[in-house]
Amino acid sequence: MLLSELKVGQRACIVNMHDMEPIMRKKLLNLGFLPKAQIEMLRRAPMGDPVAIRCANSSIALRKSLVSKIKVELIA
Repeated sequence: MLLSELKVGQRACIVNMHDMEPIMRKKLLNLGFLPKAQIEMLRRAPMGDPVAIRCANSSIALRKSLVSKIKVELIA
């Protein structure tokens, strides 16, 4: 499943981020978006873009086009 498909309040584990530009991938890795890292969907803007995500005890706002390239696995 993609990170963009998560609902507010759901938690997931990052599987991979191979479909994005290397520069953006490196920036996200530096922010804590590492494979197997747990993330939580916090909020969505009224029009759906951007979204707020918690990762590594930080809240980060990302564009929908970027989160649609991050593959995750839902945590039960």
